[in-house]
Amino acid sequence: MNKDVIYIEPEDDITDIINKIEGSKEKIVALVPPKKASVLRSIVNIKLIAKSGANTKKTVVLVTTDPAILKLAAATKLPVTKDLQSAPAVPKIEAEGPEEMISKEELVKKVAKNGEEEVMAEAVEEVEKNEKTEKVDGKEDSESEAEKDSDADDAKGKKEKKKKEKVVGTSKNPLVRWVQEHKKLCISLCVALPILILVLVWALVIAPAATVTVGIRTTKNNFSENVTFTETLAEENTSEGKFFLQQKKIETEAKKTFVATGQKNVGERAKGNVVIIAYFVAKGSTNINAGATFTLGDLLYTADEDSSIAWDGKVTNCENSNETVTQTFKCKLSARVNVTANGPGTKYNIEASSTGWKTSVAGVVVYTDQAMAGGTDNMITVVQQSDIDNAIAELKDTESASANNNKERLFDEISDTSFIIEQSYTQSVGEPTSTPKVGEEVKEGEKATLSVVTTDSVYYIDNTKVEEFIKEKAKLAENYRIYSMDNPFIENFIKTDTGYAGKLKTSYVSGPKVTENDVLEIIKGKGLGTAQHDLKDIDGISSIKIDTSFPWVSSIPNDPNKITVILDVQE
Repeated sequence: MNKDVIYIEPEDDITDIINKIEGSKEKIVALVPPKKASVLRSIVNIKLIAKSGANTKKTVVLVTTDPAILKLAAATKLPVTKDLQSAPAVPKIEAEGPEEMISKEELVKKVAKNGEEEVMAEAVEEVEKNEKTEKVDGKEDSESEAEKDSDADDAKGKKEKKKKEKVVGTSKNPLVRWVQEHKKLCISLCVALPILILVLVWALVIAPAATVTVGIRTTKNNFSENVTFTETLAEENTSEGKFFLQQKKIETEAKKTFVATGQKNVGERAKGNVVIIAYFVAKGSTNINAGATFTLGDLLYTADEDSSIAWDGKVTNCENSNETVTQTFKCKLSARVNVTANGPGTKYNIEASSTGWKTSVAGVVVYTDQAMAGGTDNMITVVQQSDIDNAIAELKDTESASANNNKERLFDEISDTSFIIEQSYTQSVGEPTSTPKVGEEVKEGEKATLSVVTTDSVYYIDNTKVEEFIKEKAKLAENYRIYSMDNPFIENFIKTDTGYAGKLKTSYVSGPKVTENDVLEIIKGKGLGTAQHDLKDIDGISSIKIDTSFPWVSSIPNDPNKITVILDVQE
């Protein structure tokens, strides 16, 4: 079977050795100590090694011929071999000298570091047994031969420590002996006494507190005064009831997308010319202005430029003569006028036509002897008015629910120190704007957008100045005060030639002037009965109730932070 050989270094302590044993992967672990290995000359350390092997289910073998280590191995039944080739066996040598003595404190430190609680308990019991033997016999055990080889300074330190422990244990002082005999009771008293002191300090110093509820007789009064408002700060005069008026506005843009349904032909317009015939019976002229209209059925054409037909009275200038039934001579003249179709489209491309024409030019005859041409069709989607009307209706349904939200948002944006005149609130809706506009193209796959800007506005004034005005007009006695006031409001807010006017209304509760500081100064540090008696001397106090934090509290604390004063205003 394979074994793991661990060579112990001179500087290794018991923890290092146990860690190497536990870290080994073999079932047999051979420990090879150096010469004069002090770490293996302690019965406690040998027991820890044996315990570690048992816990990890490994066979630990010491490779040594050191007599001192063999004695300890025999006491703990730990297998030993003289070299790595020989078979291990438990030594049969009886221990002649006492085992190494170490203090319980050192033992606890060593074993607690390795976590071996069971071994620690056994070792502590063994050390205590040795200590009792010392007290009975009155002498120390001789050191083993192995301990003599260890460092002289360490041995001297251990002896001095044992002597000190022995001196304490055999003290003739009765108090010391009583403490030694009643260690647990002394420890309990040492723990309980500070706790008792802390509890007493908390109960008598920290915990005491008081709540004093003072009832004050008051009356409720109504207030109503005419006031005016100005939008010029320099004209404000609050003592006369004239307040500086400020306005707050917010603009909210609502948008609605919609599908455009209009169609528009943006093709080319047809062009051509018409012949205009005019008849004259005397010198004169006929003017054809640019934009003059010529229609054939539902087709409309307009003149491109100004032109005219004139006769100077000479027959030779006439195209021909004509006599009516009244034998009145008329001169016939004609002119050709360039025209353009009123709209795009191929429908304006027509052949020459001598009949059916009408014109806005009076006293002339119109016909065409040439075809109109050049008109083309190109249909696009555009916004039409009905699209906008439908979008507006849908937008109103959506915005009606948010109208109140706009009002709340407007009021929230005004400082809490301001007095809002709710009657001045207005909401105005701007003209709807379409993008694109009516008649403009909406590209394929896109939608048009309708937007409407809503403006909410309200006037407000300085609330502090309003309260000062109310207190001034209330004309209370010097020893009276206003305890509470309902929210003031303006009634009949109207615009005048000089600004605005209205009626300021509210109600307030007034009574004798009693403050929390007045009550505190009277009661702090006094007994409960004395505090109640002194408070009754204050004018306007109708009732007094004092509640303490605990039943044993019989006086008001001196610390104002531990006193709560509640002014109960009773109408």
